[in-house]
Amino acid sequence: MMTRSVAVAVALALGAAACGGKGIDRTGDDPIVLVHHGYDGEPRIMYVGRLVYDSPSRCLHFAFESGSRRAPVWPKGTEPVRRGGKRGVNVPGFGDLLEGERFSTGGGGDVGRAPKGLPASCVPKGGIIVFNEEIERQK
Repeated sequence: MMTRSVAVAVALALGAAACGGKGIDRTGDDPIVLVHHGYDGEPRIMYVGRLVYDSPSRCLHFAFESGSRRAPVWPKGTEPVRRGGKRGVNVPGFGDLLEGERFSTGGGGDVGRAPKGLPASCVPKGGIIVFNEEIERQK
């Protein structure tokens, strides 16, 4: 009986680890910012793009050079900011990143589901993209 419980616990732990994170929450109202709690993977992909504000949903998007968009999920502790008429995020250990700014970051690609109750256009057709703390401004 004890062996079966241990096997179930191990299976659940492995399943959670395979998801690449420990959940997604939202913070703020304008902009709405998605935050993950414990993405513990190495950056598998480096992304370069621009932070864009979607006014109908009041959400931030990550726009690739190709023009496609995804909903960024930022590291734990990231907070929404508004400065100089622009919206953005304050990422721990990096600082403010505002709409229109071009940057690069690492992440693990699509993972998890967006929290319920988000405006429809908050998550574009491209889906969700999870970022880690390694962010650099680009010219």
